[in-house]
Amino acid sequence: MKNSGPILFLCEAGPQTGFGHAGRCLAVASALQEKFGCESVFGFRGSSEAEATIRAAGFKTIPVTEFNERNFGNETAVVLDLRIDLSFSFFQRAKKAGKLLATIDDPTPNRLHCDMAFYPPVPQFHELDWTGFSGVIHRGWEFVPLRNEFRLARTTKNTNYPPRILITMGGSDPHDITSRILRALKSVSGEWQAEVVIGPMFNNLDKINQITVEHGKRIKLLYDIKDMSVPMQRCDAAIASFGMTAYELAACGVPQILLCLSEDHALSASALQACGAAVSLGKFDRISDRELAAELQNFISSEDLRRTMATKAAGLNIGQGAINIATRIVEAV
Repeated sequence: MKNSGPILFLCEAGPQTGFGHAGRCLAVASALQEKFGCESVFGFRGSSEAEATIRAAGFKTIPVTEFNERNFGNETAVVLDLRIDLSFSFFQRAKKAGKLLATIDDPTPNRLHCDMAFYPPVPQFHELDWTGFSGVIHRGWEFVPLRNEFRLARTTKNTNYPPRILITMGGSDPHDITSRILRALKSVSGEWQAEVVIGPMFNNLDKINQITVEHGKRIKLLYDIKDMSVPMQRCDAAIASFGMTAYELAACGVPQILLCLSEDHALSASALQACGAAVSLGKFDRISDRELAAELQNFISSEDLRRTMATKAAGLNIGQGAINIATRIVEAV
């Protein structure tokens, strides 16, 4: 692969689409580079912060206004991580240029035109119509692409007293769920400490700071985290917004309560709950403040529940997904 053309990743990232799509593409690109010496470039559309993260990881970005207009050069393969329907002409041009096409966790019709598709074991997969698909499907926890730091995450955890709770609601938290969690924690009795991850695009810091002051020394805010595996591995449990973060927490063996931004996310989160690795509270606006506080009280006060969930999470063996996807792509090329 060292003498072949690069792998082209097409993805979006920003406050509305989230940063998970770019993050998992970065994970696969890093695995391609480290294991196979394969270069990757990113056809990217989204926020400048997300683009800066891609560049900081050492990858070239090609700003894209319209993915359908993309012309192909010397790329060996094209990896899609998009939630928009691409035109049939896009795939015609890709096939004519001889490009291998792969897609990650794709609910759109784009997947039907790809040579390979990678999925976590979520329920939505069974709702997809695969008529006309002639490629190869790879599905399972072993195909969840996580960043390098989660490949060898330590899943045997120390127990802190009081228990340390990590609160992480993504890079932007557009619905201000962090503040809601902090307010609900006011009614949670017993001993506990919390660390709150402040994403790069939070716009509600004044509110969060005020609630933090009201909690006293129980709450610590974390800014500019370079390696999320560090706070994950030192915590006893987590309260998180569903996304790639949920899979990262599972890779670290962290029991977690999940709040979801959409019904689709809630359905995906149900797979972790079915495995006993998480408790999903469904879509964030479907649960009342009183119900939320009660769920947090039970979760934080029950060490046996958290221990069982941690064991289940570690048993999923999530962590090698990026390497597994990179290997399948290289084998196909």
